[in-house]
Amino acid sequence: MPAASHVPRRVATALVAILLGLTSLLARYSPENRPACHVPYTAAESALTCVGKYTKATRIGPVASSKETWAIEVVSKDTDAIAGSLVALWRLRMRVSHQVTIFARGPEGGGVGYDRGVLLARDQTLQFGVCVSWESFGNLGEVCGDEVRFSLTVPASPRSSGPSASTDHRASPTPTEGPTEAVLVGAGDIASCSNLKGSAATAAILDHTAGTIFAAGDNAYPSGSVEQYQACYDPTWGRFKARTKPAVGNHEYLTPHASGYFDYFGAAAGDPSRGYYAFDLNGWRIYVMNSSCSEVGGCQQGSRQEVWLRRDINAHPAFCSMAIWHHPRFSSGLTGSDAEMQDMWADLYAAGAEMLVVGHDHIYERFAPLDAAGRVDRKRGVREFVVGTGGGSHEAIETPVPGSEVRNNNTYGVLKLTLQLDGFRWDFVPEQGKTFTDGGEGVCH
Repeated sequence: MPAASHVPRRVATALVAILLGLTSLLARYSPENRPACHVPYTAAESALTCVGKYTKATRIGPVASSKETWAIEVVSKDTDAIAGSLVALWRLRMRVSHQVTIFARGPEGGGVGYDRGVLLARDQTLQFGVCVSWESFGNLGEVCGDEVRFSLTVPASPRSSGPSASTDHRASPTPTEGPTEAVLVGAGDIASCSNLKGSAATAAILDHTAGTIFAAGDNAYPSGSVEQYQACYDPTWGRFKARTKPAVGNHEYLTPHASGYFDYFGAAAGDPSRGYYAFDLNGWRIYVMNSSCSEVGGCQQGSRQEVWLRRDINAHPAFCSMAIWHHPRFSSGLTGSDAEMQDMWADLYAAGAEMLVVGHDHIYERFAPLDAAGRVDRKRGVREFVVGTGGGSHEAIETPVPGSEVRNNNTYGVLKLTLQLDGFRWDFVPEQGKTFTDGGEGVCH
């Protein structure tokens, strides 16, 4: 316990330090010193104009313990990263008076700091204070030595309030990839050892496409042995192996236990006894599931895989999410809709997932957003893409099932998904020489 005579002196010292810090901060962000597109000050228009330059949030989404609390995680206490994340959060069309918590890692991994603020209302003002450095004053504790106060008035997002689609790719070009976007691109039903022309054509597209690649099952025909993977998949899509997230298909299981698939992809394919896993990309939670249900104890409610999916959804709440597996829940293709996947489809819908990407039928098909029962639900439905177009072969299209919007069965190609913090864009990119394409965008629920 310090002597009483020393306390006023320490208080005075603390106040001087705070005043000096505020003076320095005000000078740093005075109008004449503000750099272009820097946000720790009131700057509504430039905040939106330049948001892509400094948004580095690793997660934006609700906190499981409270529906009214949202969290932002950033990699450091860099004020630009925090400010950009706040702007991105603002654009998510949140309700009035949400609590917002920022988790920001200190310098050189020194712990996690957090601050809280309240989002007053959309199109009003978001006020937030973040302490970026602390000074210790002994028994008096720590005093914020460098505080940045945000006061942002951000106009409504120019993004459409609902999903839209167009089969004319000229009407809705793919946005340039930047810090607020990540690309996930791929297809299923890929390399046929009897004819590698199709998979070579789609691999040529990937040669010029940055991002994470998905392979949605039946990746090496006819039976997915390790020899077929090495002789047929590896010369084409194999050159992207280091950036591929694979899913297992039914043809892989023509080799016992899909051992060729698991041997070829290794740890990237997950536990060989399961064949399902999840990963994160630009704030999205992405589930890669095993739709060869009989090989993993079923896909019905209460099965090991379905229980894992529900538990992971609860443990990793995300504003945007999607799934990839092989067999389509709904399809107008030759083998058609697979009811075995109904319970996991219903789990996706209940979780507010945005989309499901599948293969199996060797066609391209896009569905409207559908509810758990397969009825069109444009407000919060899950949009399914059948992308069995990796190069294996073409198959017939049967009578269109309800909800089907676009179909094609004569074009190999890949589905390019541009994943944003609050939405997504899809573009079907065809093989060279073909003209069919499809494109559109949606917002996260």
